[in-house]
Amino acid sequence: MNKPKYLIIEFLKILRPLNCFMTGLAILFTYFVLNSYSIRSYIDLIIGFFTGFFASGAAMLINDVIDLEVDRINKPWKPLPRGIFSVYSIRLLSLILLLIAISINLIISLHLFLVAFIFSIIAYIYNYMRKYWCSHFLVSVSTMGPFIYGLFLAGLPYSKASFTILFSIVVFLVNTAREFVKSIGDIEGDLKLGYKTIATVYGVKNASRASLILSIIGSVLAVLIGIFGLANIYYTIILGIAGSIYTYSAYRVYRDHSRENVLKMKKLMIYMMLLALVGFLLSGLP
Repeated sequence: MNKPKYLIIEFLKILRPLNCFMTGLAILFTYFVLNSYSIRSYIDLIIGFFTGFFASGAAMLINDVIDLEVDRINKPWKPLPRGIFSVYSIRLLSLILLLIAISINLIISLHLFLVAFIFSIIAYIYNYMRKYWCSHFLVSVSTMGPFIYGLFLAGLPYSKASFTILFSIVVFLVNTAREFVKSIGDIEGDLKLGYKTIATVYGVKNASRASLILSIIGSVLAVLIGIFGLANIYYTIILGIAGSIYTYSAYRVYRDHSRENVLKMKKLMIYMMLLALVGFLLSGLP
């Protein structure tokens, strides 16, 4: 394999483009749903997508910088522990992406700039709070960002604000459940470096139990949103399927704490979150 292609592949491992793409999609989907699938401005769509993509990318990059010592234990195969890139270059690129993600919103409005600033900074500083178990909740707050940002990007249509806010709460709950699962998979390195996660502070069993409970609550709330008429039948069916599989994944972790199983279920959870996004997109169809 030639060197440029090799470096691109290795860089993508740090950037985690699926996460970045999902963040951008969440903003676009929110815009479409709240505007009844009409496009008021293509500039808004482009800026919205890249705000999500770059903000998420900045958080992913700085995460690998901050977690370098943990990754030397938990994930030595990653590019930074192997010395493929310098810490300085990844830190600098992360900061550049963060500044772009925030500043491009000045093209649209100051209040959108402020919303992007708040949620981007939350996602960014979470990485510096990794030694404290409350950081689980910071990252979950940041995952609500694309939907709240999308609400502002769509012009704050108050008739659909309650649906967006409730769905954001669902996102917070299920993402926290996945964060707890991640803490189980990373417990070896976290313990050695003194990181206080729910798994290291309260134990693997309690972490998996909490993850299962949050998965159930989030999945039930997601379906209730549809049952009570805030979304259509397509949304209700898709979120029911995604929520069931998501909860099953959490249950599997509760029953089997092995690292192999945890990593497998963590990956399945992200796919179910992507499926839930599709359900969200279809939620306003007649």
